[in-house]
Amino acid sequence: MFAARWMLLIWLCTVVLSTVLVGWIVLRHRHGLQRSKAHLQTSFDALFFDTPDGRVAGEVLTVVKVAYQIDDAVGGIRQPLDPWDSLWYAIGPGPSYFLAVCIVDHDHPERDPHWRVRPLDERRMRAALEGDRQAQMLDFGEAIEA
Repeated sequence: MFAARWMLLIWLCTVVLSTVLVGWIVLRHRHGLQRSKAHLQTSFDALFFDTPDGRVAGEVLTVVKVAYQIDDAVGGIRQPLDPWDSLWYAIGPGPSYFLAVCIVDHDHPERDPHWRVRPLDERRMRAALEGDRQAQMLDFGEAIEA
């Protein structure tokens, strides 16, 4: 009887400790992703874009969509490979449209990301946002087709 209580106590402690450990790992991973995304946003905001109204900082633009590279090989679950592997679609004054591609040295992720910025015309922006009604509404407002 005494041994059974000890076995139950050991089992219960093992379950509690493993649950706490898994929870800590998940929270640490989520915090790391949030920190990475914040760093990426800060880097984007520091970019400058040429618009019909002149040169403006990235913080002035409205990011209407961020598209991530997706990995299908993770047990059938579609997940972003990395917050760095992303395409940012943004609209600026004028209106002006941009695609910003984030390029990161994965061997040194602490370094600032590099961006390749490409201006888009309205036709290409509409094609890029096709199928994403929320992004189309952010970008074109009431001008989208039903």
